[in-house]
Amino acid sequence: MGNLFNKSNKSGPGFRTVVPNHVVGDIPPKHKSHPNRDYRSNRIKTTKYSIVTFLPKNLFEQFHRFANLYFILVVALNWVPQVQAFGKEIAMIPVIFVLAVTAVKDAFEDFRRYKSDRKINHHTCRRYSSSDKRYVKSEWMEIHAGDFVHLACDEIIPADILLLHSSDPLGICHLETSNLDGETNLKQRQIVHGLKYERKKFAVEQFKYNVECELPNAEIYKFNGFIKLESGEKVSLNKDNLLLRGCTIKNTDFVEGIVLYAGHETKAMLNNRNPRYKRSKLERRINRDVIYCVILLLFLCLFCAIASGIWLSNFEDSTTVLFIPFESLEWYNPYFQGFVVFFTYIIIFQTVIPLPLYVSVEIVKLGQVYFINNDIELYYEPMDKRMECRALNITEDLGQIEYIFSDKTGTLTENQMEFKSCTIGGTDYPHTPEFEEEDDFSETGSRYSLANISRTSSVMENLKLEPGLEREISRMCLRSLNSVNLDLPEFISPNSQRIQEFFLLMAICNTVVVTHHAHEDLMDDCGSILEGHYKGRNRSQDDLDKVSKSEESPQKKSFPILNLPDTPIQRKGALPPLGQREVGTPPLSKKNGGIHVPPITISNSGDFDRFREYGISTPSEGSIAGSSYISDGSQNSRYEAESPDELALVRAACTYGCRLINRSVDKVRVWLPGEGEVEFEILEVLQFDSTRKRMSVIVKNPNNKELVMFTKGADTAVLGVLHKKFKEDKELHRLVKESEKHILNYAMQGLRTLCMAKKILSRKEYDEWKVRFNEASAAMDNREEKILQVACEIEKDLELLGATGIEDKLQEGVPETIDKLRKAGIKVWVLTGDKQETAIQVAYSSKLIGQKDQVIVINAENLVCTRDLLEHHIQQINRDTAVTTSSSAQSKKQEYTLVIDGRTLAYALNEQLEDLFLNLAQKCTSVVCCRSTPIQKGSVVKLVRDKLNKLTLAIGDGANDVSMIQVADIGIGISGQEGMQAVMASDFAISRFMFLQRLLLVHGHWCYCRLARFSSFMFYKSLISVLVMFWYQIYSAYSGSMQFDSLYTMLTHVVFCAFPPLVNGVLDKDLSSETLLRFPHIYKMGIDDTQYTRFSFFFALLDSIYQSIILYWVAHFAYESEQVGIWEFGTTQMVALILIILFTGAIDTYSWIWPQWLTMILSFVFFWLFAIVCHAIWFTFDHPANPYWVMQNTLVKPIHVITVVIITVLSLFPRFVIRIFQRTVFPDSIVKAQFWEKSQHNRRDSAHSIDTQDTGDVISSQESRTDTRTSEQDIRIRNGGSRKTTTTIA
Repeated sequence: MGNLFNKSNKSGPGFRTVVPNHVVGDIPPKHKSHPNRDYRSNRIKTTKYSIVTFLPKNLFEQFHRFANLYFILVVALNWVPQVQAFGKEIAMIPVIFVLAVTAVKDAFEDFRRYKSDRKINHHTCRRYSSSDKRYVKSEWMEIHAGDFVHLACDEIIPADILLLHSSDPLGICHLETSNLDGETNLKQRQIVHGLKYERKKFAVEQFKYNVECELPNAEIYKFNGFIKLESGEKVSLNKDNLLLRGCTIKNTDFVEGIVLYAGHETKAMLNNRNPRYKRSKLERRINRDVIYCVILLLFLCLFCAIASGIWLSNFEDSTTVLFIPFESLEWYNPYFQGFVVFFTYIIIFQTVIPLPLYVSVEIVKLGQVYFINNDIELYYEPMDKRMECRALNITEDLGQIEYIFSDKTGTLTENQMEFKSCTIGGTDYPHTPEFEEEDDFSETGSRYSLANISRTSSVMENLKLEPGLEREISRMCLRSLNSVNLDLPEFISPNSQRIQEFFLLMAICNTVVVTHHAHEDLMDDCGSILEGHYKGRNRSQDDLDKVSKSEESPQKKSFPILNLPDTPIQRKGALPPLGQREVGTPPLSKKNGGIHVPPITISNSGDFDRFREYGISTPSEGSIAGSSYISDGSQNSRYEAESPDELALVRAACTYGCRLINRSVDKVRVWLPGEGEVEFEILEVLQFDSTRKRMSVIVKNPNNKELVMFTKGADTAVLGVLHKKFKEDKELHRLVKESEKHILNYAMQGLRTLCMAKKILSRKEYDEWKVRFNEASAAMDNREEKILQVACEIEKDLELLGATGIEDKLQEGVPETIDKLRKAGIKVWVLTGDKQETAIQVAYSSKLIGQKDQVIVINAENLVCTRDLLEHHIQQINRDTAVTTSSSAQSKKQEYTLVIDGRTLAYALNEQLEDLFLNLAQKCTSVVCCRSTPIQKGSVVKLVRDKLNKLTLAIGDGANDVSMIQVADIGIGISGQEGMQAVMASDFAISRFMFLQRLLLVHGHWCYCRLARFSSFMFYKSLISVLVMFWYQIYSAYSGSMQFDSLYTMLTHVVFCAFPPLVNGVLDKDLSSETLLRFPHIYKMGIDDTQYTRFSFFFALLDSIYQSIILYWVAHFAYESEQVGIWEFGTTQMVALILIILFTGAIDTYSWIWPQWLTMILSFVFFWLFAIVCHAIWFTFDHPANPYWVMQNTLVKPIHVITVVIITVLSLFPRFVIRIFQRTVFPDSIVKAQFWEKSQHNRRDSAHSIDTQDTGDVISSQESRTDTRTSEQDIRIRNGGSRKTTTTIA
């Protein structure tokens, strides 16, 4: 069982040893002599139950609920003969019904998990068989730790595997980890280097090393281990050697490796978490009201018990009490009688606590979730994704959100980056996209990136080349024409070297993967090696490697567009050219002693259109000044990047002719203007991390062997580590200041900025640093911290090259959505890691900051300064508010927006200042937190949630948003470019931010109002049925007798009156979706919690008291002079009770559709027929009572019908009058909107009538169309002509 029982491992604490299974032989993996016997198999089981354990385990879990435990206790009490109130069997029906419904729901959910487990366990892969000496087809559940597995391209990894062999000659492979961490971009993994094999070739039989690895854990980004060689040398292992379960092999023909963790010990399974159980605000209110029900129950039982004892004590001789036969003399004791009757009344009045309430609420929420998931308006066709509700029990909270915390990149924006501007050497080079006139433009002057940029295209088709850069690149090409007598100084620019190195950095300082051809494995599913059409023929591993490597190296092709000389002119300061022209630069063609440059030959326009249709770059793309910067290979190249930023930079560089051709672990090949193909040796790559906020790559120039480190990163992370000469030298200092000015300008335009720099390294400096870096990389403890420290040592004294500005367009509908959310009374906070200027510009564009809003920017250096600024702005806002109030009562209130940076936010979240920060934030309509870390995001949400006790919603799309998504009351993940990790941690998942307005303003309002009315109604119908029996006790000597058959009492809430409120809870609509979106301020009713207040229960109690008095006493006086039995009297009351409950629900129903009519009518008809049938066959549990033919006799008497009608009318009259009074005298926002809806329907009907009568009046389409513009107070309606009427909904 692995480490389930904390067994010790051979490798000592924290580590375990995995032995290759082919070394052990044919011993079964679970045999006691097998060294890997304690490790879990790859079979997974996520189900909670089995056929044997389902019933006891499910009942045990259900009895953890207080309500279920209470009703089981009541059922047990009813089996005590002295306490028994009515039939023992009938008392069990409600409990059994509730338990059964919940058990069926749990069984269905568990069966779905079982089918999913079965499907996964029966997936197949190729596992090495030691008996067959070859790979064989095996199911995933047959894999164990120590097995070797062969995987092909696009195959899902079945377990956590140590990568030992790859078809790539350089020993690398690529993974798509979207199933694990949500990232859709490719990650690079490499084989374990340093292992020794015979003939220096990998073979499974030759691998006989034991692998020492850490114990199973959930850290998907960390892995430590080592392999001890025969010589005693240890080969360290890290996360780059581990293939994780659930990932997909990409860009590799095949890989092989040994399984280290299987099944539930894999990192993917250890990270699997069931959806969190959250209690909604309304549910907490319901639990509070249930406590009131318990108090009421105890009061009624205690009152009746005391009254029973008092009644009995009034008899001088208690043995002469009529109609009550006691079993023994002790029972004639009033105190003992009161004690026993108390428990009898516990059984009789048990329905005060609404047993069906909790299960009914769950059913209603399931119905609401179903309709939310299937809302076509929340379906995003381009991604083929619909709304997903992952939490089933907090739908009503969507209608009460007061604070929204949103990420920016990928949430408010597309996360599809578009290269917009760059500054090189202090010179600004702005870019604008090139479109046709009929193209749609965004507010910033360009189209949305989704329509502009192909995911895998190697160039940016809509990027208009900047003229200055165009001239510089042209000079680089012309400088190579050394055989022509040109005036070279004319073409020499001091900025040329920086430009070339700038684009070179953009092309190589990244993790972009280049794919040139489709990958395929020559091993079939059964482990047989295929070649050509000879399927089924077994071949050796050497043959597989030969075939794979021969196909792995495609022939280089030349593309003779431009004839260039073999050797370009050497120019001082320029990047030294290669000694010999690489393949891809055509030879020189001389004619008449000069150079002949043939014209570029292009295909017809139809070919170009066809190429672009399939995302293929054409030869003319990226051409400047009559020369092409890209070779033929670009038409077959595909770029895959770990981030959209990298992809945008590489494609922009490719457009300018600096094209990334190929990348491996230690080589990178690029095409440079004027140089052709150049291959650089990669010495080290320092990956980007959130602490350094930089990425660096160290390469060696192939010509002069010079070592150069190229670095890119955030402006604060790069400008702070520049060489001191950039402060001392005036020209260089001016360059930095100009660059900073351009960076600030980019940020003000809402662009994401990156700084580019380089550093020339000496061989000695690099060698010394490399030793320290290797030591840090091999460290078993604190490896990440040591690598960070060593990386910072070399990333200093940089030379600034320039900076880039990349635009991340706002998603469609974001400004409108935020505007409506603010009008709905929701405060929107944006928590982003971007620059302050960028965040402010995006906030303006998205209407988070209004044009008349006053922006408060707080940037502080320390705790004291932060306190002073917070106090100052609070006082200033208070003064401004006081002046505005005193000057004019009708003047519009000034709104404020708070902008705070990450460092100041860290001070503001200090315990000493958090109250001040919240005080200031509450006075602002919006808050923008810049440069905030994931931990800070979660801390801000937690602060608002706990301190202000408000419902919070967090929305994001990336892994850095998981913290705040999990902390918030409702977490929403956006399935976008950054993968699915935010979605997996969320309660709801949407595809676009604009769907949030419909989710909250429409579905949130519906769910909250429906459940509020439903809960109040459930309490009402439980109370009235109990109070009717309570009044009867006055005339039954408080003996515990009832006027109803116990069968009716139990079935009233479970069957007779159960379905109409359920249907209303799922389908009832007080307003249409169009109206709710048109008047967003209606949502404030949910924020103010006006539909279910702390008094709602008492209103239901008062209503039920009044109706129960009418119900009992009208029937009592009606039958007072009649010769009638108790069953006929009770039957009349029961008929009236069912009608009152059904009609009370009907009065509170807003929209009537056929399911509501049908369930209400069928409920009463079913009760009526049930009573007739039961009384016709004398079916009862209350022996020795005789209800035979009671219903039939009762129905034929006029007094029955008259009494039922009078009771029903008198009971419903007050509620009906109050509803009319509310709609006419004190209408709320819902009622006003309903009147507006009705006026709209009447207007449309009138317009249609005029049109059909052909009166000659012309109603233009513009005048008859509803004005869709939203106003906070006024709604202007065109009424058939130019005359306008105004409807105000306050």
